[in-house]
Amino acid sequence: MFYGNLEHFKSTAGYEIDGIWYPRVTAIVSIKAKPALYKFYGDQKSFKAGEAVKSKSAEEGTLLHETIEAILNKKEVAIPDLIKPAVNAFLDLQRQIEITPIKIEERVVSKKHRYAGTLDVLAKVDGKLCIVDIKTSNSIYRDYNIQTSAYVQAVLEDNPAPLSRMILRIDQAQVCKKCGAKMRSKGGNIKIRGGEILCNHAWDEVTGEIELKEITDFEKDFKAFLASKDLWEWENENWLKQIGY
Repeated sequence: MFYGNLEHFKSTAGYEIDGIWYPRVTAIVSIKAKPALYKFYGDQKSFKAGEAVKSKSAEEGTLLHETIEAILNKKEVAIPDLIKPAVNAFLDLQRQIEITPIKIEERVVSKKHRYAGTLDVLAKVDGKLCIVDIKTSNSIYRDYNIQTSAYVQAVLEDNPAPLSRMILRIDQAQVCKKCGAKMRSKGGNIKIRGGEILCNHAWDEVTGEIELKEITDFEKDFKAFLASKDLWEWENENWLKQIGY
């Protein structure tokens, strides 16, 4: 990522907590290559067009993310029509699985490894203490394992109790009544997957998708996070020296 000056770097790539600057988890994991993202840009008419779609998609994702967190917080919230199918899928999940939030949008710090981040939800899921990371993507990507392992480590430093991690993926799409193809139009980026290429698709109504997946192999994933951190520190050595990191 391009940083214009030191203050921009400090505010974008980290947090100052009790007078100490910590790099943020999302900045660190951004150093890893993302083939799916490169393919997305390659499929667009131009980089500018890709940025526009990405920005609109991020807005929709943030809206869904904040709505789900408000529901977990038991706050009254208006559900926009744009994301109603996805939200309804989450409400259905709540009727099947007991999710009791303990903390939402909580800042966590690893003093041992010097980084900080903001976890989405710390909750009891059917009685099991879990960090739940909310994603509004088309699928669950392995990169999420690295990010969530950093949150787990930070929480364990303050409270070394049994702790799991889960990805809660929430999305919405339309399915072809004829061939079963799936059409997703998040951010105005229409993508059709599966089904038959020559089908004259007859799309059903937009329906929500929900997936709750527990992630294992914490030690392996955290090792990958620390490797990412080493590379990120190398890449940003000039800024970090100016901070006195």
